[in-house]
Amino acid sequence: MAQAAGTGLPRDSVEEAGAVGGAGTGKTGGGAGAGTISSAAAAAGLAGMLGWLLLGDLGIAMRDRAALPSALELLRVAGASDTATSLLLSTVPALLSMFVVPVVGWHSDRYQGRLGRRRPFLLVAAPAGCIALIGLACSPALGAAAHDLLGDWSPGARICRLAAFGLFWTVFDCAALCALSLFTGLVNDVVPFGWLGRFYALFRIVGLGAGIAFHTWVFALTDHYLAEILACTGAVFGGCIVAMCVGVREPPAPAAPAVSATAGRGLPRQFMTRPILWAIAMFVCAAITFNPFNTFYQFFAHASAVPKATLGMLTAIGYAVSIGSAFAIGWLVDRCGAMRISAIVIAVYCVVAALGTLLVDDAASFQAVYLCHVIVSGAWWTAAASMPMALFPRERFVQFNATKDFAVVSASILVGILQGPLLDLSGHDYRLTLGCGAVFSALCLLCLARLRALPQAVPST
Repeated sequence: MAQAAGTGLPRDSVEEAGAVGGAGTGKTGGGAGAGTISSAAAAAGLAGMLGWLLLGDLGIAMRDRAALPSALELLRVAGASDTATSLLLSTVPALLSMFVVPVVGWHSDRYQGRLGRRRPFLLVAAPAGCIALIGLACSPALGAAAHDLLGDWSPGARICRLAAFGLFWTVFDCAALCALSLFTGLVNDVVPFGWLGRFYALFRIVGLGAGIAFHTWVFALTDHYLAEILACTGAVFGGCIVAMCVGVREPPAPAAPAVSATAGRGLPRQFMTRPILWAIAMFVCAAITFNPFNTFYQFFAHASAVPKATLGMLTAIGYAVSIGSAFAIGWLVDRCGAMRISAIVIAVYCVVAALGTLLVDDAASFQAVYLCHVIVSGAWWTAAASMPMALFPRERFVQFNATKDFAVVSASILVGILQGPLLDLSGHDYRLTLGCGAVFSALCLLCLARLRALPQAVPST
């Protein structure tokens, strides 16, 4: 029988902790005492597992909450164009990760070892990401050294610095995306299904709390301590994930039918069914909805004359609102279904993005739209976080999820190739990023409606 992570309890006991506690009150003598002890032990095991997973989630959150804003600032200071920013920050890393992440997921699903299916791979991704961020912190100096070393053969100091940035950011992004995919698989393995919405709400709170701390106290310091901030971010990323791997115990891998060596590396069986394809389309549209604005929001703010301190304060306020609403959204997801709540949120975002496209023309209007973007997009990620667990089979979850990520990354690469040159040609009209968000949020809503209408769709979503 599978065991819950961090405990010696069967997974079913953790899932039924509330039922055991309730049943115990109706028994007498030793039966009542046993029921109470079992319920308390299950609750304690669940709490311990949650603590370790939250620590790991803090490390995972470093990519979006600290590393990405710092990397954007590094590119802005280096004078990178919109095209170079899009290529270096999203397109090239995504191109490599679209091959790396599915391969890691395939091996993780089939791995049988003393440490489980996920932790051995996480223990490789964590130090790799840490070292890459430390290298990124040193990339300006390394680029300058390469320029001096090449002499007349050098393409220029700026190109060398950008090349060093691209190398280290690509390694970090591949490691971080692999860690995220493996962490999602670990959560799917050890967390009771009925608790996923609330667990992911807590994960969001941890990540948003890290974002608030970064944008309130650290972001303004990037003018003078950018290298130190990147190095510390790498240490937190690697240290938290390794600590989680030490503290969490994985359950035994579920039994799966034997597959041939040649068939195993293709698309997962059932991947081409209509519900899965509509789900993939929905995830792709959601990623494209937020990607352009999230890539260029700092450039947009700078063009709108919004001070860095104000941008950091707005981000912190938006994250604080998201923290306040995260658990309520998670509770609604567990009660009403992730698809229903996600559809409401993405419809609201469609309105926000459309209004932003038409109305943003100064600092005040940018600040209003940016704050709404942070709050509503955060609500989407909270509401939609548990959807893959409901839509994909548990025994091959990471492979299905990684294949979904392959499709999402492919679309992101296409967007990354197009968005930079289009913004350069438009004279840096960053309202186009909001227009893209409005169009693809409407398409995402259409996919959700179609998915819910299919009789084969998973009812729990």
